[in-house]
Order: sequence, then C-alpha cells, then structure tokens
Amino acid sequence: MTEYWWKDLFDRNDHWQGLELTLQENPKIPLALEMLSGCNGRMALQAGAEMLFWASMREDHSGAWVVFNTDHPGSQGLLPAVTSQNIERIKSKGQEAWSREWCRFFSHQLMHAPVPLLSSHRWLLSPMVQTPRSSPYSLQQSVSVKEWRFDSPESVGNVGVRWTLYGEDFPDLVHPQKVRLADWWWGNDLLLGRYPIDADAGRLKWWRKKCREGTLPPILIWFIGGLGSFVILDGHYRLQAAITEEIPPSFLVVSELNERVIAGDPVHRERILRALEKQQRNNTEASINAINQTLINLYDTRYFYASTRSRAILGEGTRWAQELDNFLQKHHLEAYREKIFSRVNDYSGRL
Repeated sequence: MTEYWWKDLFDRNDHWQGLELTLQENPKIPLALEMLSGCNGRMALQAGAEMLFWASMREDHSGAWVVFNTDHPGSQGLLPAVTSQNIERIKSKGQEAWSREWCRFFSHQLMHAPVPLLSSHRWLLSPMVQTPRSSPYSLQQSVSVKEWRFDSPESVGNVGVRWTLYGEDFPDLVHPQKVRLADWWWGNDLLLGRYPIDADAGRLKWWRKKCREGTLPPILIWFIGGLGSFVILDGHYRLQAAITEEIPPSFLVVSELNERVIAGDPVHRERILRALEKQQRNNTEASINAINQTLINLYDTRYFYASTRSRAILGEGTRWAQELDNFLQKHHLEAYREKIFSRVNDYSGRL
C-alpha cells in the first residue's frame, strides 16, 4: 500500500474546505481508473484494461461528447463496502463532525482499495451539500429532484476549488444514457455513473431506510476536468435511494489539488503597509484581527486549484476509434458517429 498523510485544509478566514490527502511517489502501481488523452480531442477513462468512457472534445472547446460503455464487464466494487457499523461510529461523533469524519473514512477506503484509485499526488476531499432555495417557499412544499442544487463550502482568498452540481444533471442509474453532451458554455457539470443498478436490489431498500433516518453516507465522486463531469466512485445505490425518497443526499468530491504562487506587486504592498501604519497611529482601537487578516492576504501568495492529469498515450486514437465504432454499431447509435468523430456542436437528444 502507498504511504500517505492527510491534513485539514482551511481558507484564509479559517473556514474548513475539506481534507487534503498526499500520496507518496510510487510510479509502479497500476490504477483502477485512469484518464487517457490523444490527438484530435480524443479522451477516454480507462477502468482496468477496457474503456469505461470515450470522450471527444468539441472543436470549439465548448464541451465534450461522452459515451458510456455499458458493456464494461467489471466497473463495480472499487472500494470496500460501507457498513452499518461505519455509519453508527461516525453518527456517534455528532452532526457537526459528519462531513469531516466521512472525509477521513473515505480517504482510508481509497487507500485500502483492492486496486489503487489515486496517483501519487496531492488530492482534496471536499463536501458538497444542498443549497437552500433563496425564494420563499412553504415548509411543506417539496423541491423536485431536478431542482436540487449542491455546492462546496464558500471560501475566501486563496482556495479556488469550487464545485456546483444540479439535480437535473443526475444520471439515470437504472437505464443509463449511452451518449451525453457535457456543455461547458451553457450547461453544467454532468454526474456520470459507472454501471447500471438493479432497481429491485435488497441493498437499495436498506439505503432508502437509512435515507429516511437521516444517516445516508455521502456519495463519493471524482471530478474529471477533461470530461467536464463528476464520476461516481462509490454510492450508486445511495444516490438512487435519495432520488427515490426525494431526500437530498450529500457528496464528497475527490479532485487533484495543485498550488500556484502568484507574485504580488511590491509597490501595492508598500502602499498597504503604509496605510495600516497610519491607521494604527490615528486609531489606537483599530481591530488587530482585521489588520492581521489584511497582512495574511497581502503576504500569502499561494493559490490552490483543481485539475485533472491524463496520460497522453492514445496517439492518433486508432484503438479508441475502433472500439467506439464497434460500440455505436452494436447499440444502433451510428447517428452519433459523425458528430462525435467530427467534434461538431449539433445535439438532437440523449440515448
């Protein structure tokens, strides 16, 4: 197992943003999921030895066609199952610790997966919860699933990792759509499942019970920039339970964490320092906390942001094209071939 360590990530105002996870360099370990890229905007998410998603970036970079390989033989069971004992242990920590404890739990699960999921890098596990509607509504008035909205914690200053997900972009987990368009200009980030679920499964009934009890664990999802989408790592049945019960779930977003140093303007910095000195001379009761926060903002030049790495090994995409062609023909989706291969914008529906 790869060695790793974690720490809580806070913004400049000491607001908790999530759990930062750092993995020691270990290039020899194969990954369960890996993003691949090549020429002509061709991309793929590989699960094991086969492609789980094929993707083609539109020529004007306004989005990507995403094709879900519903024939993939083994995309389930990436992580050890969440048990009743796990839920009760985290529940005993109290509601305030709910998100933090699940971040710690899933970081442990990710590092003990049968096949590693994360590469040697810095990662962030950040919560994403439902945002209350701003307009006045009756307490008895329910909100439809398509109107659900989920957001990551608000941040101040140097943390630029901000996620939003809408219920209208949830997948059909029972009868998955094989072709979807991720519209980066006018649309939102999609949520993609990895396999079809069984609507009559016993565990779905169990998760519905947990949902009604208010103890449904978060759905673990991975944001992949190349797809402009979130991919469910763990929690397909939990999400379906929440949809069926019409009770909004919560999410934990896994993303690569990068840091950049943005050099400040020395002249501007000097002006701020002189202004603070003058303020202290003229007002002895000036807030020390406010002054300290200004100085932190002035000298902390770090900026955290999310990105997705891929291995550029598809080349011209000969294998990519052949496998995608075979899949489209098998499922009578030839009408989409020209749009996907030519990377055009026309989109007449979802299948």
